Order: sequence, then structure tokens, then C-alpha cells
Amino acid sequence: MLKPRREKPGSSFLTRFVRIFGLLMTTLYIGLGIFIIVVGKETVNLNMSSEFRYILGGVMILYGIFRFIKVYQNNTKRDRNRYEE
Repeated sequence: MLKPRREKPGSSFLTRFVRIFGLLMTTLYIGLGIFIIVVGKETVNLNMSSEFRYILGGVMILYGIFRFIKVYQNNTKRDRNRYEE
């Protein structure tokens, strides 16, 4: 006998909030990394050497990319699990 097809359940507010917050934080980390690398000493006084700015900016960009991958994997895995069975 055929099993009834499961419909996608409505996402709760908390689930949607966590997804949006994860994407927002990813964007924030990447944007802040780019800002730290690009900004000059004349514009904003960060009191850092240029080498440290490049390292810190690069680490923040890499961490933002890592977080994006994790958020994407969690969201797609959750969606795939809903339709199994």
C-alpha cells in the first residue's frame, strides 16, 4: 500500500529566525573582514599594523565562508530529512 505523501510542514517562527540570523551573521563577518582590509588609516584609526589588518580581515572572511557552508548544509539537510520516508 502506498504511504501518503508528506507535505512540507509550516516553518515555525524560531526556525525561520535561526536561518535568517545565521545568514545575517555570515554577511556581517564577511563584510567586516572586507572593511578591515580595505579601510585606510586616514579614514578610521584602528591602531593596527597593516599586516595585522590583513590577517584579521582574512580570518574573518574565511570564518564567514565557513559559517555560510555550515548554515547551508544544516538548512538543506533539514529540508531533505522532511521528505524522507
